[in-house]
This record gives sequence, structure tokens and C-alpha cells, in this order.
Amino acid sequence: MSTVGQDTLKTRRSLSAAGKSYDYFSIPAAATAIGDVARLPYCLKVLLENMLRSEDGRSVKVEDVKQFKT
Repeated sequence: MSTVGQDTLKTRRSLSAAGKSYDYFSIPAAATAIGDVARLPYCLKVLLENMLRSEDGRSVKVEDVKQFKT
């Protein structure tokens, strides 16, 4: 998988299945960095993961991701 995002909060994880490796951005890892996100609705958790994946320092900044605190 190609590397995207800056991963400033160190939330990128790898998963191996059927002999292939996949990267994803962990919501629990984000919670340790930005605060409790357990009570967020599912749709906002999807948006949070998308922002973690898309963080580039220009259109999505780490400060934007930190706004998901509850």
C-alpha cells in the first residue's frame, strides 16, 4: 500500500491477511493522542480516520484532527 499522510500522531498500524499487508489508521491510537473519542457517533469516527489518513499539513493539519475531542 502506498504511504499517505504525515501520521504526526503515530496512528498508522499494519494488518496482515491472506498473505498481504494493509495499513490503516487506528482510532484507539488517536484517542490516546487527542482524548476520548469513544462517544463519537460512528459517522464521525469514519471522518476522523479519513482525516488521520489524509493529514498532509496543508489541507488537513494535526490541529484539525485534534478538534475531535469530546
